[in-house]
Amino acid sequence: MIPSDLNTSALPVLDEAQMAALGHCAGASLKHYTAGQKLIEVGQRDFKFFVVKSGEIEVVDESGEAPRTIAVLGRGEFTGDVAHLTGGPSLVSAFARTRCEVYEMSAEGVREVLNRFPDLGDVILQAFIARRHLLSQAPHFTGLRVIGSRYSRDTWRIRDFLTKNRVPFTWLDLEADPQVDQILRQFGVSEGDTPVVAWGRDVLLRNPSNRELAEKLGIRRPSSTPYTTWWWSGRDRQDWPPRSTALRRASTPWCWSARAWRPGGSEHAYRKLPRLSHRHQRQ
Repeated sequence: MIPSDLNTSALPVLDEAQMAALGHCAGASLKHYTAGQKLIEVGQRDFKFFVVKSGEIEVVDESGEAPRTIAVLGRGEFTGDVAHLTGGPSLVSAFARTRCEVYEMSAEGVREVLNRFPDLGDVILQAFIARRHLLSQAPHFTGLRVIGSRYSRDTWRIRDFLTKNRVPFTWLDLEADPQVDQILRQFGVSEGDTPVVAWGRDVLLRNPSNRELAEKLGIRRPSSTPYTTWWWSGRDRQDWPPRSTALRRASTPWCWSARAWRPGGSEHAYRKLPRLSHRHQRQ
């Protein structure tokens, strides 16, 4: 069972001071949307970050056979996940459920928030990471579909690559899944074409290399080990040579500021970490 505090971290509500801080960021603009307008398209890269000032936004999973509502966001809540920071595609779509007024900013604007308002940045980063973990654990979230045989080396390679780069996916085993023949016909492929990687009702790639997967999914620096991304917020940037928030690699769990978050088991908690010296950096 997913702890309730993880759900709380995934859907925080910003207070008036935090909303005002966002409104004063250079990259933020106040926009109005009518009911039914699409704000984020699944698979879209460099998608916008939205904070609800009034009205409601509906977040929808369109990766399965039928769309599913993941969350309805109200005043003080915001869209987005770690794809804003890694440059990957959006895993979900978002619509204006009612007429709404939102603060809208680019991924670069999000990075500005992390630098200028570290306390607010911590809230946003915690939400982004918790959301990605919740999606990967959700029983009804399909994400990417990998269709291939358990005896295929390429099937295992693709699954391993997606796992290490924290891309949620569902594996359909040719030997065990009772619906696999129907799904292959639906996609217009045969067993000889597998392994294939699909999203929703579309086949993205047929037996792709790791490089092709990385390019298609917007993974800029593919990882060879799980849990490899460090995010440091503005409050700790004096520990690093860059003057702005930067993505760092290390063989550690997801981290930000001086706190770490570990997925799985009883480790859904934050703990203090020692500061890193420059010799621990990996380029």
